[in-house]
Amino acid sequence: MNPTVEVELDSAHQPIAATGTQIIAAPRERVWRALSDVEAYPGLVPMLHKVKRVGDRVTVSLRFRISLFSTGFEFTADAIRDEGKTLELRWVAGEPRALNLRFELEEVPGGCKVRARVSFDVDSLGWLTRYFLKHHPEIRFGIFPGTACALLDSFRRASELQK
Repeated sequence: MNPTVEVELDSAHQPIAATGTQIIAAPRERVWRALSDVEAYPGLVPMLHKVKRVGDRVTVSLRFRISLFSTGFEFTADAIRDEGKTLELRWVAGEPRALNLRFELEEVPGGCKVRARVSFDVDSLGWLTRYFLKHHPEIRFGIFPGTACALLDSFRRASELQK
């Protein structure tokens, strides 16, 4: 199944979050294993450079590259889990500010339905991002849907290829 994406807009009609939904052709337990192993995200999820976990606190380093330019971000989040059902990474500090990633898993015929909700303060991403958004405001509408789809695809590949 192809992913579906719903974009949330604020009162000024600017995107503030997106929720992507996809059925992954793998048992929920396998999807949960891939999703809950946050320290393995750097080899799986685009732009993730490094993840360090201490208990339920994770520190994530991201690397954003365009041609000759590269910029990095780092955030700390609390991982809130309902084993086998939901995983939420809730912002504590760093950039992007106010980051919230929430994953919900539901067993369905033929696999596991995964909902991935993504929100964060796009304007906290530094000068390079602000520069691009100033000159290409249309990009703002693709950030959240693109992030949700990239996350879903990463966990789909990990879950369907894992045995």
